[in-house]
Formats: sequence, C-alpha cells, structure tokens
Amino acid sequence: MKNRPTSLLVASAALLLAAPTYALAPPAGDVHEAAVTLTGWLHVDDSFMADVTIEVDVNGEVRTAYVSNTGRFDIDLPAETSATLRFEKPGHVTKEVTVDTRHVQDGDFGGQRRRQVKLAVIMEQERFMAGLTYAGPVGNLGFEPGGGCVAVAHTRSVVPAKRRAAMEF
Repeated sequence: MKNRPTSLLVASAALLLAAPTYALAPPAGDVHEAAVTLTGWLHVDDSFMADVTIEVDVNGEVRTAYVSNTGRFDIDLPAETSATLRFEKPGHVTKEVTVDTRHVQDGDFGGQRRRQVKLAVIMEQERFMAGLTYAGPVGNLGFEPGGGCVAVAHTRSVVPAKRRAAMEF
C-alpha cells in the first residue's frame, strides 16, 4: 500500500506523455521555426466542439487548427509574423484575435527558444447578442519591444450584424 500513490503518479505521467499533440505547424516553406505556441481553451454553452472551426491566417496563408472535444487548441507561430485567429461555430457570433509575433524573442526569458502563451475564448450565442456582432478583433496579442513581455488588448465593441437577405420564391 505504501507504493500505491507513487504507482498512480507514474501511471498518470505515462498517460500524459503518451497523449497526442495537435499543434498547428508554422506555414510550409517558412524558414523560421516556431517561436511561440498558443495554447487555448474554447468555451461554448453546449460544450459540443465538433462543429467549431478555427482558421489561422499567417501572413496570408490560411490553415485550420484542430480543436479537441474539451475545447483545447494548440497553434505554433513563427517569429516576425502577423496572424489572425478566426473562431466560428454555427449559432454563435464569430470572434477574431490578432497575434503579432514581432519582438517575441526580445528580452531575457531564460534562453527559451519557444514561448508559450495561454488564452481562453468564450463564444456567445447569436440569440443573446440582440442582433449585434463584434466590430473587429476582440483581442490583440503581441510582445513588447525590447522586453518581449506579452502585451494583451481586449475590446468588446459591437455593431449591428448584417441582416441576411430575404429569400424569394
């Protein structure tokens, strides 16, 4: 019985190490290796993630990121890039977050080659938004010049959503 907690810890660690990772790799042909990994959790009311899409536009190249059943996503980005993350789910208001990786390698972070930034994105249902949508990106992530510290800006500016055209029969 003395070894039971230790054996549980070893078994748990083995499961975590064996778990697959689903990070979005940097764009093909990019000479820079990943400089920052965004690890995020997406929250939706119904907890159903199968119909969620995350599009990642890195310097004009668009890819899709994998979202786990728990809402976790991992995205690798190279240094000196500009990226837009677009979160979509039917019945929910689309959200965008911009990421600027310039200055990610500035400052002293213990010699880390790759930085990790964690974030959460909460999707609001359209029916609770009273016909409004976001005016632009809801968040901006960047890194401060010289120091490399994470700089975050949020906005919840909303505008009337475009109405869908009426169908004619």
